[in-house]
Amino acid sequence: MKRIHIAMINVPAYGHVNPTLAVVSELVKRGYKVTYPTTEQFLPAISETGATPLLYQLNDTQFDGEQMMEDVKMRNPNLPLTILEQAISFFAQLEQLYKDELPDFILFDFMGLAGKLFAAKHGIEAVRLFSSYALNEHFSFASDFPDETRKAMASVLEACSEKEGIPGLTVEELFRAEKLNIAFLPRAFQPESDTFDERYLFTGPSLGTRSYQESLPLSEIHDRPVLLISLGTVFNPWPEFYKMCIEAFRDSKWQVIMSTGTKIDPETLGEIPGNFIVRQQLPQLEILPHAKLFITHGGMNSTMEALSHGVPMVVIPQMFEQEITARRVTLLGLGQHYLPDEVTVQVLQQSVQEVSEDEQLRKRVYDMQKQIQEAGGAIKAAEGIEQFINETSRQNAHAAH
Repeated sequence: MKRIHIAMINVPAYGHVNPTLAVVSELVKRGYKVTYPTTEQFLPAISETGATPLLYQLNDTQFDGEQMMEDVKMRNPNLPLTILEQAISFFAQLEQLYKDELPDFILFDFMGLAGKLFAAKHGIEAVRLFSSYALNEHFSFASDFPDETRKAMASVLEACSEKEGIPGLTVEELFRAEKLNIAFLPRAFQPESDTFDERYLFTGPSLGTRSYQESLPLSEIHDRPVLLISLGTVFNPWPEFYKMCIEAFRDSKWQVIMSTGTKIDPETLGEIPGNFIVRQQLPQLEILPHAKLFITHGGMNSTMEALSHGVPMVVIPQMFEQEITARRVTLLGLGQHYLPDEVTVQVLQQSVQEVSEDEQLRKRVYDMQKQIQEAGGAIKAAEGIEQFINETSRQNAHAAH
């Protein structure tokens, strides 16, 4: 019997690829054939899931996830149009990648709109994945599109639809909920959560193992409470921040484990105190079970990983979506947040002391950890996808008769 073929369409950015890996791995274990178009950067991680990576190159009209995130940070008003143009360019590559065998079902990241275009052209059922907040008419970034941007998007989409023979796809349709939409956070963390109907499945974070070459001497640090510091994989070149952290926690009770990102050499930060371990990259999922507190940028992956391990946070957001998360962390009583221009040595010291000593806050973090565990993660997401596939297959078989 032919295996059902699922295509996973995404954008080349860690914050979007990482949440899908455990789900893809679970689908492969359940016997599905999963193909995953990818750039070389993500080839090893996708190969580890058991999916079949389909390698493509970014062309002159496309950019990688890091450049896209920079536009997000700068709140470029033309970003939605740029994302659509990127999707159309990627769509042409998908046509080539799948010219010999179309998938039976499509999973696509909410920013991977090429997946939506491809599904619409070929009449393939699709599931939308939200690596960040789920979106609907009550909570949506699309409502912020300027009129000129919306008109330009409509014009570009109409031209693409006519050229490619995609029937009746409007800008509104592009962002409208699918029959199944999966968000990798618990419903309790989602703003306006009561406005999301049964089409939305909140599974919590999809955590799996990640390959990481360099190990840390974690067995040697249990005599001190661990403070993890990281600004994520994109917006991390902020040497002044790392120097403030060194000054704030030098010779303190904390065992500080700090990631600077690949653009900053730790040796440029001056003398590293004995209670610090500083690396350009860190195995975050290995460290969090040992951490008592996490100073983070508030990326959704990092936030969910921290809460999954019951770790309170001090959030210092680097772009507007992270500001939403930072405010959410404070509102739900899971930590504190400060904007970058509010950060000083004294603020770092005070916030870490207050958050780490607040027993009620820690209890709320544990309550959220429990909700994440009950949400089901990658297994729940795979079950939802499998149920959707089975129901769709039954309906198609019924319609054929």
